[in-house]
Amino acid sequence: MPVVAPANSSTTQSGLMEVVSANGRRVIVGRDVDVEALLRILRGLEALR
Repeated sequence: MPVVAPANSSTTQSGLMEVVSANGRRVIVGRDVDVEALLRILRGLEALR
């Protein structure tokens, strides 16, 4: 299950968030991210174990 990493000053100020998958892969997205597209990306990253 992906988790959102704690905000740091650079991501908070820019409106970005960092999502970390269970296998440690990171994706940084903007607040207007298409959630369905993000979920597809995260599922693909999880498959790369």
